[in-house]
Order: sequence, then structure tokens, then C-alpha cells
Amino acid sequence: MDTFEFLMSMGGVARAGLLNQYGHAPAELRKIGAYQPRHGIWALPSADQEYLLALVNNGQLTCASAAVRYGLWLKDPPVGLHLATKHNRGRGFVRHSGLRLGAEALLPVASVVDTVIHALTCLPDVDAIAVAQSAMQKHGVVRGVLEGELRANYFGNARKLLRMADGLSESVPEISARLLFEAQGLSFRRQVRISGVGRVDALIDGWLIVEVNGYQFHSSRAAWRKDMDRLNAAQARGYQVLSFAPEQVWNSPDEVMAQIRWLLAQGNPHARR
Repeated sequence: MDTFEFLMSMGGVARAGLLNQYGHAPAELRKIGAYQPRHGIWALPSADQEYLLALVNNGQLTCASAAVRYGLWLKDPPVGLHLATKHNRGRGFVRHSGLRLGAEALLPVASVVDTVIHALTCLPDVDAIAVAQSAMQKHGVVRGVLEGELRANYFGNARKLLRMADGLSESVPEISARLLFEAQGLSFRRQVRISGVGRVDALIDGWLIVEVNGYQFHSSRAAWRKDMDRLNAAQARGYQVLSFAPEQVWNSPDEVMAQIRWLLAQGNPHARR
């Protein structure tokens, strides 16, 4: 791999020591148009800006910033950069400390485990739970490893959020709905399998099905239509059904709850027969 290809594989920016280790000398770096944004770092003009800022600040992407890189679930993309650093210098980013493991694949990105731990102690509940759950499902992160890193007393809330990443909710919208329903004191079960219908997102009081979905959260329009057929089958069997788009749960939770409570006030339709 020549110098340009190697530097591009690093996101267009790398530490001088790493480049030297792989046989890429300063003279070759200058030939390809690389410059030094700081002593000990070489970068191309097209360098990944987050990687560049991480290295300039002697840090690694973590928390929400690393979660995006790993393809972990997040309700919203991070507004600011999250960096793990060993010092208190620099500004313009959310600072994290306490890295347990090294960076992944020579890139300035914290390990998945560190990413999850920082998310559990930094992000809003829905994002923290989503990052932890998707890391376990998509990257094979072991729950016991996370629990072992969160034993200190000050990690109490992080441990609570990790327990909530129980694998039942299958998307960020479902996690958001769960938190809303629990905050409202509803009696419900998640991912319930109903004969002739299939699995539903939530079943309230044993007769009200609530689904949180939208076309963009299905693999195809055919899958979305199949989901609609499933809910029609539920109504034909006497269940009441409410279906909400994710943005309704996120932006209009009071309206969502008003519709749910109105139906609950009508009583179980099975009991009225």
C-alpha cells in the first residue's frame, strides 16, 4: 500500500509515529500534499474532520460520535463531537475520560465497550439504552463485560439503563414508546405473540395493541404492507389497534397518550361482547 492509500485508509490523517512504523516518510507525505496541522500529525486536505479533531486534541471519538461510526442505534445524530481525552485541554467538544480499551483498527475511535459505557453515562435515556442494546446485538458486546465496568457506586443510573437494554425493543422508536408508557404508568407487555396475528410491539391491558412504525423503518414497502395486514388481522380478532409514527411518539407524546387513554376508557371490547 503506497503512502497515499495508507493515509486514506486512516481517514486522511494519522500520527507521525504510526506512519513511520509502516514505512511512510515525511518526504513521501509532502509529495502527496499532506501537511501537519500539529506537530506529530500528518493530514490530507480531504481528511475526515472528526478524526482530525480527535488527533489534534490527542483523543478518540467515543459516545454518540463513535456510535455513528459503529452503526449503533441513536434517535438523533450527535450535535457536537464526543472525545475521550487524557487531559483537560481543548474545547468545542464533549469531553470523556476513563478509556478501558484501545482504539479500534488504528483509527482514533474508542472501542465499542468504551463507546457504550460513555453513552450510558452521557446520553439521554432513550439513546443510552439504544446504543447499549444495539452494541450487544450487532457487535456481540457481552453484557457481563459492561456490568463489570459499571460496578462503582456512581454508575448507578448507568446500570439501570443497561438493565433496560433487555433485547425486547427492536428499534429506537420502540424504546421511546416503552419509556413513555412506563412514565405514564401503563400496564403493558412488549413483543407479544398473538395467535393468527404474530408479534406486536406492545399490548396494553391485554387487549389494546400499540405499534410504532413507519415505512422508513421497514426493509421494503412489501414488508410495510405485510405489517398493515397483520394489524388488520388483529382488529378482525377483536383487538383494538393504534399505530403511531415514530415522530408522533417523539414530538407529540401528549397526543399519543390522549388517544391511548381515550380507548382504554372505553373498556375491553372482549368484555362488552
